[in-house]
Amino acid sequence: MDLAQKISFLRKEREWSQDELAKISGVGRSTIQLYESKKASKNPTRENLQKIANAFEISISDLANENFDVSIDVSDDVSIGKNDVSPSNLKETETDQIFIRKLSSSVGAGESVDINGIEIYDTDVLIPFSRMLFKVCPKNTSRIRCMPVEGYSMVPMLYPDSWVIVDVTAKFEGDGLYIVNYCDHFMVKLLQKSPDGVLHIKSVNKEYDSYEIGPDSDLQVYIVGKVLRCVI
Repeated sequence: MDLAQKISFLRKEREWSQDELAKISGVGRSTIQLYESKKASKNPTRENLQKIANAFEISISDLANENFDVSIDVSDDVSIGKNDVSPSNLKETETDQIFIRKLSSSVGAGESVDINGIEIYDTDVLIPFSRMLFKVCPKNTSRIRCMPVEGYSMVPMLYPDSWVIVDVTAKFEGDGLYIVNYCDHFMVKLLQKSPDGVLHIKSVNKEYDSYEIGPDSDLQVYIVGKVLRCVI
């Protein structure tokens, strides 16, 4: 996906017109139209590229992901390489798929993923998922990530090699499926909170342990994000 296609894809993903992107970014509508149609006499300046990236709430490096060959020349323009995605295939992709950034780690349905001393970070890999997975397709994917699942503690809800799509937030937003850091183990579990403040961390598979964390517990347990969708 080249830069013209990427700008168009991100704009349509948010259901913005070219006029709306122009107002939000501060880049003229006619300029955006040229960038999307690939009729511009030169590639976007770094200043315009930064404005467009800011509008989408992503970085320049995110706007120019691993499918782009980015270089800065002496005129401070950005040169973007192309791949072989055809316009017809792109249209199908824009209609049927949403691209979600993959985290660097898998997540354990159990204690199988030990992250002690390991940094979890965003990769440059964008995984396509069907928009039909969502009742309301997210307009802003800046906080949404995906990761594969290891282990058996959540069978039959989740199996090894399933995927989870997660809203990365530390907030508890009601009972449901969450990603947690439990004593340096990256886990996907059902969370329920009792009126007395006790947090129940549950495995679906009865052969695996569940946990209870009281409000005064010294255990290090952090919510990483809430699972939006499971892909089995």
